[in-house]
Amino acid sequence: MAEANEPEQLALRRYLLYVDTLRARMPEPQFRLLMEIVRLWAEQGGGTARLSLDDEERELFTAEVRQELLQLIGLIGAMRPGYEDRAEHVVARLGDGEHAKEVMSLVPPDVADDPDRLRDLRDRIDGRESGHQADRREVEGIAQVSGMAGDPDA
Repeated sequence: MAEANEPEQLALRRYLLYVDTLRARMPEPQFRLLMEIVRLWAEQGGGTARLSLDDEERELFTAEVRQELLQLIGLIGAMRPGYEDRAEHVVARLGDGEHAKEVMSLVPPDVADDPDRLRDLRDRIDGRESGHQADRREVEGIAQVSGMAGDPDA
């Protein structure tokens, strides 16, 4: 029975070690914000999340913190049976698209080494962001017409 849980235990130990390393090297306010975001993300069941940060949190949520968030998400994903290889994924900085800026993604190592695949990934992310921006503009327009204040985070 212990053997059946070995991959999950290894993945958990890897995650906890990584968190300890982050705790030791990150400024405490950034570390606390990062761990709070990870907690909220996990409570929501993972997947895509939209953050609403105040000014102080936005200042703390640097590219390095975003990169570590992706890395932690990969390590959490590696705890699921059959997804152990996610622990080997790396954060790829994809650059700017027309709509999405400073794009990063967690990708398998072979994808990280392929500029064409990275460009395609950035373009897909950029296309989704374009759609999200259009949706937000439509919601804000409806809110204005109906006399309600538009929510910029909607």
